[in-house]
Amino acid sequence: MPVDGVSRQELINKPRARSELAETPNRLSNLPEDRPLDLKVSPLGSLGLYEFRIVLVSFMVGFVGFQMRQATNLWLIYDITKSPLSLGLLGVFQFAPMLILVFIGGSVADMVDRRKLLILTQASNFLLAIVLAGLALGGRIEVWHIYATTLVTAAVNTFEGPARMAMLPSLVPRSHLMNAITLNQAARHGSMLFGPALGGLLIGLVGPGWTYATVALVFIPTVGVLFLLKPMPPDPEARRRGMSVSSMLEGFRFVLGTHVFLAMMLLDVVAMLFTHHRGLIPIFAEDILNAGEFGFGIMLSAPAAGFLIGSAILLIAGDVRHKGIIVVGTYVAYMAAIAIFASSTTYWISLLALAAVGGLDGVGAIMRSTILQGAVSDEIRGRATAVLQLSNRGGPSMGQLMLGAMAAVVSAPTSLLIGSVVGILTLVIVMSTVRSVATYKG
Repeated sequence: MPVDGVSRQELINKPRARSELAETPNRLSNLPEDRPLDLKVSPLGSLGLYEFRIVLVSFMVGFVGFQMRQATNLWLIYDITKSPLSLGLLGVFQFAPMLILVFIGGSVADMVDRRKLLILTQASNFLLAIVLAGLALGGRIEVWHIYATTLVTAAVNTFEGPARMAMLPSLVPRSHLMNAITLNQAARHGSMLFGPALGGLLIGLVGPGWTYATVALVFIPTVGVLFLLKPMPPDPEARRRGMSVSSMLEGFRFVLGTHVFLAMMLLDVVAMLFTHHRGLIPIFAEDILNAGEFGFGIMLSAPAAGFLIGSAILLIAGDVRHKGIIVVGTYVAYMAAIAIFASSTTYWISLLALAAVGGLDGVGAIMRSTILQGAVSDEIRGRATAVLQLSNRGGPSMGQLMLGAMAAVVSAPTSLLIGSVVGILTLVIVMSTVRSVATYKG
């Protein structure tokens, strides 16, 4: 369909120069295609590419460890403080480094070897897990230790996210991009399925200290397999330009100038700010559903199970063109699932609602990421991806703080119900101002 009066074929025939992106910021399809638009990629097509498999395995194993650590952090904080606000404060330490470093992280991902950057960041996660394990096993761990290591982790991951996502288009052909992003997100949520459940099980069996020690072990193969990749030097133009303030903000300017994508990001940010339920799970598990440690871990894993179902559907469907209506439809259903979870006092209903939340949120995230990665040039891909990371990771972190504070005043279920209403009202406003969101095809 035409985008801002320009047909898709005209955009396909355009060159990829950065100057053209600046001159036509609302053209979401200005990259050349290397395939016919109707060519269907097999569901696991990208796994046939060796270096993509390496990156995927490293990410999946490392994210299992990260999720185990997150589950242990949440459980310890609530076990020590019994305070919803203390759970919410964890979000501040997750978000603060991202807010400060996000554009620096994106610029660095465009200027250095992305393989080396991934190795350094994952090695840092290994060391942080060692620190937490030593503190917990020595009986000296306090809440501020968890906050401090979370702060450092967030700073590290500000560099890891843009490097890994910006790497994908160089690992797979354009025809496989949506497939690769879907598999990457499936790996992420597969890790979120097993990581928290395994973390909750280990907390109950061997305690938090040995759970942290297990996390450290998980990061050894995560780092090791990355040495199998070939070097990935940066774009020469990005290195030549350096890291000026103007250069760091190029990704932000690209997103601001792309109205459809900006509207989609706004919906995502509102959803994360007002309905990010993860930080409240200990309250639901312990005070409302009496689920215990393992039940708590299963609740943290349930959204990932739903996402894997959504990913399977997308992998079978192939490169879906009607991305806009999928973003809007999954957003509405997501808000409904949040309301059901908030209202439930039955464990299995809560699990089903959480699974629906994860599946719907994940499908929308894949659509947004595919639109961005297919529209931006490699020269600024890391910086543009950093903006997406600010939404995907910063939103939940601040949402954890907001919902923790709200839950301390009006209860956890009520805070989520309020959030779902705010989300629907935001959608009404967005649809009345940027109508092309629902009709976008890419």
